Amino acid sequence: MSGALPIIDKWADYREANRDLSRGIDRPAYILAGEEVFLVRQIRGRLTDSLVTPGSEMMDSVTFNGDGKPASLDAEKLAAEIATPPFLSEHKVITLINTGLFTLTKAGEESLSDNLTRAFLAIPDRCHLIFMEESAKATSGLMKKMRKAGALAVKLELQTEGELQKWVSGLCHREGLRITREAADSLILRCARSMSDIFGELATVFLYSAYTGKKEISLSDIDFLCREDLTGKIFDLTDAIAAGRADRALERLGILLARREAPLYIQTMLARQARDLLAARELGTSDRIMASGLTASSFFAGKLAQQARRFSIRKLESMLESCFQADMAVKTGRLDGEDALAILVIRACQPAG
Repeated sequence: MSGALPIIDKWADYREANRDLSRGIDRPAYILAGEEVFLVRQIRGRLTDSLVTPGSEMMDSVTFNGDGKPASLDAEKLAAEIATPPFLSEHKVITLINTGLFTLTKAGEESLSDNLTRAFLAIPDRCHLIFMEESAKATSGLMKKMRKAGALAVKLELQTEGELQKWVSGLCHREGLRITREAADSLILRCARSMSDIFGELATVFLYSAYTGKKEISLSDIDFLCREDLTGKIFDLTDAIAAGRADRALERLGILLARREAPLYIQTMLARQARDLLAARELGTSDRIMASGLTASSFFAGKLAQQARRFSIRKLESMLESCFQADMAVKTGRLDGEDALAILVIRACQPAG
């Protein structure tokens, strides 16, 4: 099979994978890894739909679930499934989830059964393997051998804010709706760039739009219908810090804790906000912030630029130092997370010494 296939001896990204799938779905194996689970599932669905005849999934689509360790795989049963031809479809699909095969050391790979290794490198023409891995190393010897035998390895990372803006706009356009740039940016930030989460939130927005007859989705619609904006809550907190209002800052902190956000997560978000504000303070304008690569969102860049002007560089450096001290206090057991956060916020509200 591999002789007629273009060999791609590297990680392919989503666009490269799409081009290859458009060329033909004919590779012996597809190794899908990366943080963006939505795209991993999307590609798996596309492969299965193309290869397995509808109605024959019970016979011609087989799944093996691992626990991240190759020892959890039934190697003998898997090798037998690879060798068994499809029953009703033209092709058979075997999906292997979280096998850990591509994180093995050289010694670990040598310990794999010869029967299984041979099966992976000589997959019959009418059989296709789909690996869905939480983790995979580019240095994996097994992956390199499989790619040379025709397999496609795809790394599906979180998409950039610019790519997600286009995707969100496209989904809305298909529903006959328009979403403002500000609303799209806010939705992406709320969902931490997770396509699964964004898709789920948009499903609610589309139902609401169908019920009300609204044709434009605004920021107020996102605020009303979607999950709370944690990034916005952090901006509220740093607004209070910029004003030196410890009472208001502690109130904002209390709101975050009441939402059951972990103190360590809030502390991490506050430290990241301080770093972003320090960079924004030095860059000055939203255009320069976007050009620096700090963010691709004009909405977020504008908010950063506006808030950064309320801080001095010395004040932001002091905030970062306070974040570090709070982290050390928690890790050494001197303070619990909530107390460390409260002290951090109070110190941040004081004038820089």
